[in-house]
Amino acid sequence: MAIAGILCLMLFAVLAFGIRQPAVERLDSQVTEKVVSLRRPAINKVMFFFTQLGRFSGVVVVMIALALIPGFWWKVVRPAGIALTISWWLAFAMKRGMKRPRPEGKRLIEETDHSFPSFHATCSAALYLSLALGSWALYPQLAFLLVAAAVTIAGLIGFSRIYLGVHFLTDVLGGWLFGSGVTLLVWAVLAHV
Repeated sequence: MAIAGILCLMLFAVLAFGIRQPAVERLDSQVTEKVVSLRRPAINKVMFFFTQLGRFSGVVVVMIALALIPGFWWKVVRPAGIALTISWWLAFAMKRGMKRPRPEGKRLIEETDHSFPSFHATCSAALYLSLALGSWALYPQLAFLLVAAAVTIAGLIGFSRIYLGVHFLTDVLGGWLFGSGVTLLVWAVLAHV
């Protein structure tokens, strides 16, 4: 797990250094245009739901719900809480340092902070990767279903940020890589404690 975590963080670093490159900026703009073209009133409601699920309040509600499942407090909520705390604060510092502006002119909601990395993607990776890893250990008979649900939810949270016009693709990819890297390292450390 530690090697996978380090690999995620290395890929994150490569992405962070590349986001200002013209080819990457073009890709981000093209993806944003394509995703924004999918907007429909019914889809908007779904995307608003998933973006809310990725906010602090949504994460807290999910963590409380997970804590009620037998065995999940120790195997999912504890490592997720540690990973969320570490990744959130580090992402907060990176946003302040990189100061990447958000996409302009296409927003369905307003955000005031900088763009890279996406907090929603960072936190969804930390929470739902912990759910996937913990459920694999606790409920192997349901692991495939729980892992599929975790990946789908984290994916829709990240996609909602592009759809709503508040993040670029690379912001979301960066958040997923960073949140996954921190989470995998936390799990590797906790496995030896």
